[in-house]
Amino acid sequence: MLTSAEPSATAVRLPNPPVKRSHGPCSEYDKVTREEEAASLHLMIALDHIRGPGERLAVMPVIRSYKKGTAPLTVLFLFLMLFAGCVSGPQIRTKAGVVDEDLKLARQKGAFECAPRELATGEAHLTFALGELRKGNWKRAHEHIGIAMVAASEAVELSHGCLEPEEEPEPPPVIIPIEEDPEFFLNDTDGDGLPDEVDLCPRIPGPVWNLGCPIDGVLDSDGDGIPDDEDDCPYIPGPEENYGCPWPDRDGDGVPDHLDECPDVPGPAWNDGCPIEDRDGDGIPDDEDACPDEFGIPELDGCPPTDSSGDGIPDHLDACPDVKGSPEFDGCLPPEPEPEEEPREYQLVELHRDRIEIRQRVHFETAKWRILEDSFDLLNEVAQVLEDHPRIKIRIEGHTDNVGGAAMNLQLSQNRAESVRDYLIERGVSPDRMEAVGFGLTRPIASNETAVGREQNRRVEFVIIEQ
Repeated sequence: MLTSAEPSATAVRLPNPPVKRSHGPCSEYDKVTREEEAASLHLMIALDHIRGPGERLAVMPVIRSYKKGTAPLTVLFLFLMLFAGCVSGPQIRTKAGVVDEDLKLARQKGAFECAPRELATGEAHLTFALGELRKGNWKRAHEHIGIAMVAASEAVELSHGCLEPEEEPEPPPVIIPIEEDPEFFLNDTDGDGLPDEVDLCPRIPGPVWNLGCPIDGVLDSDGDGIPDDEDDCPYIPGPEENYGCPWPDRDGDGVPDHLDECPDVPGPAWNDGCPIEDRDGDGIPDDEDACPDEFGIPELDGCPPTDSSGDGIPDHLDACPDVKGSPEFDGCLPPEPEPEEEPREYQLVELHRDRIEIRQRVHFETAKWRILEDSFDLLNEVAQVLEDHPRIKIRIEGHTDNVGGAAMNLQLSQNRAESVRDYLIERGVSPDRMEAVGFGLTRPIASNETAVGREQNRRVEFVIIEQ
């Protein structure tokens, strides 16, 4: 870090500042000078917030070089960045708020006219800073916000006194409401601008100079073009043919009596005021009645229903109008009963009311529950019975002899019943139609004292529980 107030040996020296040229009140030289002085001031203020006095002294040579013209504004600012260090997101956002306020103030003071370059620079770098801040690039955001702060401050400074003060608008005129006096206003029935109290013809409009009466004294109170002295109905408009009176309409059908062929009975105008006849009295006017002389129904356009087959069902409701049928079948003949299929004959099983009797035994491996192949045909036929009678539900019961313990035989019988159920499921029988229960040695049908009896007791039964 530099510790001397003099420029260091490594200080960057750039081209000399612009030579003062002949200038007027807004010369380029004056603009540059104002920019340099404003930048120096704002950089010193920024240093008060960034570093201590020692580091501020270190940057003074660069500031003086800038003021002498040996270092442009950009180099001075980049030098300041070396002392700025790392800052946090909240600090940058706070500075962005200050820059935004300065830019708003500059715009209000006319920076568009007097400092367009500084205003555009501040706005652009403020946008860049916020974009980098959103990406998390705090260093880049800090660099942009620094440039934006200097440019915004210059824009405010250069815009001072830029706009001419606007003239204050004249205050609006004061309107004092005047309360209306109802008695002051008079009635004007005919609307001719002359109050009824002084209007000689209060119901007929006329010019004021004629005291509210029509010119030449011709009165037409109803405005039908017929003078009142020739109008038989002076206050009701009517045609001249009827002497100024409206045509009467005794039946109120909208057809004047002089044009109404039936003046005392209402009827449509297209029928000359006469009602539409209904000669057959079926409630359907003759002009809409396909059979005006026969009592009919609306469904047949006023014609009577027919019954070609004589089955008592009108043809328009009869699905078979040419066949004498019955109402239960919409006038058609009842369908012929389908021939009953002969019951299927089964070779290995027999269907009873309460059970499916099998004519062979289901064979398993000894002391196990795996089904042997010689029983597949038998179980396939049991599955066929269940397919042919889809409403039947069964209980598959497993039974054993007394060889072995009771608990072992109970579990063995349960496993064998479930094995049969699984086989039938594989053959397409719904699981909801079958349940498997093992009874072990509790339900013998023969003596366990002989080999023949024990073989009979080792069995599977199919009991119908619902059909």
